[in-house]
Amino acid sequence: MKKYFCYILLLCYGLIFANPQDNILLQKGWNALVKDQENEAFSYFWQAFEKAKKENNTEDKAESLLYLGICSFGASSEKGLRYATQSLSEYKKLSSSHPELAKNGRSRCLQLISTIYSRQKKYTEAIALSKNVVADLEGTNDKEGTLGLAYTSLGTLYEIQKQNDSSAYFFKHAVAEFERAKNIAYLPNAYIKMGDLAKKKNGKNISYNYYTKALQLSNTSENKQAQVSCLVALGKWELAFNNDEAQAEIHFQKAKQISSGLSDKVFEIKSIQALIELKKKQKKYLEVSQLQDAQIKIKDHYYSLEREQIAKNLEVQFEVAEKDRKLELISKEKEVSRLTNSLLFSLVMLLVIVFSFWYFFLKRINKRDKQLLKTKEELFAVLEEQKKLKEQQFENDIEHKESQLSAITLQMLQKNELLEEIKSIIHKKEDTTEKQLSKVINSHFTKDNNWNDFDKYFESVNKNFYNKLKQKYPDISSNDLKICALIKLNLSIKEMASILNISPDSVKTARYRLRKKLQLTTEDNLTEFILSV
Repeated sequence: MKKYFCYILLLCYGLIFANPQDNILLQKGWNALVKDQENEAFSYFWQAFEKAKKENNTEDKAESLLYLGICSFGASSEKGLRYATQSLSEYKKLSSSHPELAKNGRSRCLQLISTIYSRQKKYTEAIALSKNVVADLEGTNDKEGTLGLAYTSLGTLYEIQKQNDSSAYFFKHAVAEFERAKNIAYLPNAYIKMGDLAKKKNGKNISYNYYTKALQLSNTSENKQAQVSCLVALGKWELAFNNDEAQAEIHFQKAKQISSGLSDKVFEIKSIQALIELKKKQKKYLEVSQLQDAQIKIKDHYYSLEREQIAKNLEVQFEVAEKDRKLELISKEKEVSRLTNSLLFSLVMLLVIVFSFWYFFLKRINKRDKQLLKTKEELFAVLEEQKKLKEQQFENDIEHKESQLSAITLQMLQKNELLEEIKSIIHKKEDTTEKQLSKVINSHFTKDNNWNDFDKYFESVNKNFYNKLKQKYPDISSNDLKICALIKLNLSIKEMASILNISPDSVKTARYRLRKKLQLTTEDNLTEFILSV
């Protein structure tokens, strides 16, 4: 348990040593933190975060959240973890624009989370995170000391798990890293850890050299927390190798004296615990009891301070947030008032414009509708007139074509009657000349010149009559079509025989065959059928 507490204090000290250079609020918070003024430090860090949030400055927001986590995790692991994970998310946003800054920020966040996990005894998760930091920073010129802290973290975690070889490996790397960067802030605790390892292996001189070197650096840097750790380590060394209880007590008492002035009472508890173990060995039980009482009082005071610290942090956070909220409310009220006035003015102007536009639009529409109605009426009158003219013209054309068709039909009828009469007269004589004349007349019967004119006028009156019959009855012949045309004209059998220059019986035969081709029954009337086409 002692080792665990030392480990937490070491990492807490190391992590907060990343002094901000640019942000004034973060610098003020840092200066307050190194003086153990944690409430004031938290206030500055929170103000820096609120300022960065308003300015939408992702870099400062990430940095502020990291320092809030560092400042908070000693009093509340949950708060520290929350701030660390939020900072990690903000650094992730900088991956594309500032990759190097994002990488270093991510490593610092992971190391802080590893520290918090260690405090929660989640050692496996803590080791994984610190190894992740080592993988990211190993081989780079790390100026912030994060790599050395990761080595130290891994060394301490393996020491807790009693893996001494791994622990020694990482502590050596931590010392080498801190010496390379000449980081005297981190070196004392690293030397103490190396001294502890050497002491376990009975390395008297090696361990003593590490402890004295750590004490010298602590005195040079005025690092009182490290001084307490060094004096306690030297006192235990005197007991282990020289059995010099007097010299050990001198070291422990000096450590107790220095730690009494520190705000972090864990160091005073540590020095008193060393004195208790010494007094037990000396069997001075009265002093042991007095020291234990003093230790209990300090622990009670320490834990009450922790609770008070949490309450103060929350109070500071609330006060800052409340001030920001009030300022934001005032700003919003002014903005709402301005926007309301602007909106009302804009609305009035918009209504005036809309009504004006609507009035002129309706007026224009009304005028256009009147003109359109008048134009439509005139157009309708013209169209009606044109329609009447077309109908009259169509009727005239029909009458004209029907009269022409009737004339052609009558002409064909008269011509054939005349020819028939001439033929009958010629048949009464027997001479050769008359036979030749009969032959000429017969040849005249076979000509279809008049039929061309007939078809032309017939089709103009009866549109597509022939085509309809041909499409429906493909087997119908040209002679059948002539019969159909004459039936359409409602001519008698005698008139049809005269025009076709055949006998009435032949006309009847032709009509009979036509009925078959048209697939008519005995009940169907041929004339009615043809007239319906």
